[in-house]
Amino acid sequence: MTARFELPEAAKRYRIYGLDLASELVLPELIPLAGSDLARATDITVRMEIADPSSIPPLNWFAVFLLPGGEPGLTCAKEPAGYRLRFPELADFRVDYRGREIICEAPEGLPPATIRHLLLDHVIPRTLSLLGIEALHATAVLTPYGVCAFTGATGVGKSTLAASFHLAGYPVLSDDCLVLSQDDDPILATPAYPGVRLWDDALAALCDGLESGLPVAHNSSKLRVLADTRQRSFTRDRMALARIYDLVPAPEEGEEVGVDHEIVEAMSGREAIMSLLTSVFPFDITDRQVLARQFEFFDRVASRVPVRRLHVPEGFSSLPAVRDAIFADLRASGSGAM
Repeated sequence: MTARFELPEAAKRYRIYGLDLASELVLPELIPLAGSDLARATDITVRMEIADPSSIPPLNWFAVFLLPGGEPGLTCAKEPAGYRLRFPELADFRVDYRGREIICEAPEGLPPATIRHLLLDHVIPRTLSLLGIEALHATAVLTPYGVCAFTGATGVGKSTLAASFHLAGYPVLSDDCLVLSQDDDPILATPAYPGVRLWDDALAALCDGLESGLPVAHNSSKLRVLADTRQRSFTRDRMALARIYDLVPAPEEGEEVGVDHEIVEAMSGREAIMSLLTSVFPFDITDRQVLARQFEFFDRVASRVPVRRLHVPEGFSSLPAVRDAIFADLRASGSGAM
């Protein structure tokens, strides 16, 4: 048995990942649409229901995605009208096969911030594949040489590095989900929404220049920062992708770091394409047509955009050196300033 949440009279309209979104849930993380933008057709509609997902009969889960600790963080099942994405002990999201409607089933009392985090940072990034849109699990910043994207395992420091670029005067375009497309030859990056999510230690180390932010979720100590002032100047324009850096922890003393022990290390073509494919948001791993499409697209990305391995030393004091190494790499490869 489900019941509708108490909602505003009309759904709010927002822009995210290059799409127009109509949501019955207020989303303060996003920039509301206004003026002539409201006349455009809606790409995705989000609806809310009060429900207890644990009361739903057992389903045939075709995929289970684990958290770093090994416990299930997301399970996926197919239903007659689409997919069910379950975040255990939190909420379920039903997504139709076209990717046009998302219905959240959440128990009464689940904090809205947690629902928003699951929707914005997990459900919609996976729904993009149903719309034929390609996206990387990547954080991105805008430099004078173009957009630089950071991929890598959870906790390796993608958001922290992006925040350090922001403080140095280079805007953050996305945190964790970067939409890519191709227009003739260039690979283009689409900005996501303002803000990055930082752990307590990163926030404390960088707090002198950061605004206080919104909580990410009730079960996380992360905060969303950089959002308030950036909403007024956040760009929606697609821009050329200049470089992709796959972040890995720098070797400990005595271990080798690439060529000449440098922070930036070149990758072979095979390494590059494998790095990109492992950074795609996993969803319907049984859909061979989508998997083939993603392989073809990211093979083209790897052939057009240099992919580097970025060895990130431990400690926040190393961030300026990492930024310098990135800019040196951009200059050395002949990337033109914008």
